[in-house]
Amino acid sequence: MAAEDFPIWRRETEGRFFARIDVTRTLSNTMLTLPLHVITGRNAGPTLGIIATVHGDETLPAMAIRDFLISLDTSAMAGRVAAVPIANPSAFARFDRQTGEQHGKTDLHEVFPGNRRGNLTQMMAAVMAENLLDHVDAFVDFHSGGSGGRFQSRVDFDVAAPDDVGEQCLALCRAFGTLFVHRNNLAGTASHTVNKRGVPTVNAEVGGSYLGPEVTARYIQESVRGLRNVMIKLGMLPKEKAGVPGRQLLYDVASRFEVNPTVGGYLRSFFERPDDLGTRLSKGTKLGEVVDLYSFEVIEDLVATVDGYLFFSRYSGVVEAGTKAFALAEEATSKWLV
Repeated sequence: MAAEDFPIWRRETEGRFFARIDVTRTLSNTMLTLPLHVITGRNAGPTLGIIATVHGDETLPAMAIRDFLISLDTSAMAGRVAAVPIANPSAFARFDRQTGEQHGKTDLHEVFPGNRRGNLTQMMAAVMAENLLDHVDAFVDFHSGGSGGRFQSRVDFDVAAPDDVGEQCLALCRAFGTLFVHRNNLAGTASHTVNKRGVPTVNAEVGGSYLGPEVTARYIQESVRGLRNVMIKLGMLPKEKAGVPGRQLLYDVASRFEVNPTVGGYLRSFFERPDDLGTRLSKGTKLGEVVDLYSFEVIEDLVATVDGYLFFSRYSGVVEAGTKAFALAEEATSKWLV
């Protein structure tokens, strides 16, 4: 369905609606489209927008959104949810983080609000801005650890958000319910674009790809619960048991310390369980080691560079130099929210 024929935001009828929004015709002579699901409640209320799979290897959130939409009872719901679960079909089809094209920025997470006459990545951003971002009252941009077995459980909001919007973002982030809340640099993202027009956002980073059935199910449940918590906070659903931790750690960009390999090899990770996230680690703690699969020697030790709390980690496996492996929120510059 073309954007000019898409009066979705004027629909007042309770129920469920699905459409594909045209972006452009590609070199393979196929129409690139974005899927849009709209769930409209019986009662009037705000519109919550959601996108996922901005990075094509971050597939868990799309399944979480499916379960979340199925869980909604429109008769008990106010307002509407509008979701684009696959925001970058081009990257998704290649299970790649970025759009495969020759020129310009290819990371969809950096090009909002996009450009209808830009490259393919910018076109997708522009279509989402016109058909979703410009029409929402609150917004969730859903990410995960991507390929390679990296897992995490946190929510971000934009450090550049105006003070009043930032306070609303923090409230929604706290409602989502992860242990970690990260005031992050989100320039160029969908969240940043939406914040500029006064709308609060949550940039979720939950789970990862190929984590195994039990861990994947756990993170999908956590994601569904988090989205429902946001709707409750917005008055879109009746109150229910939220499952929010008793305290949450707020940390800034300057408090984030990553520990990534500088050489390629096989990473032996010493923190491979979801429950390891949130562990307080002392500076110098060994997080993992990189083994040269040719010589079988340990060629690099990965150690904590500060006293802090582990907020993402990776399974053991093959890594390239620079692969994201571990990250800590520095204890001295972070704050517990009760």
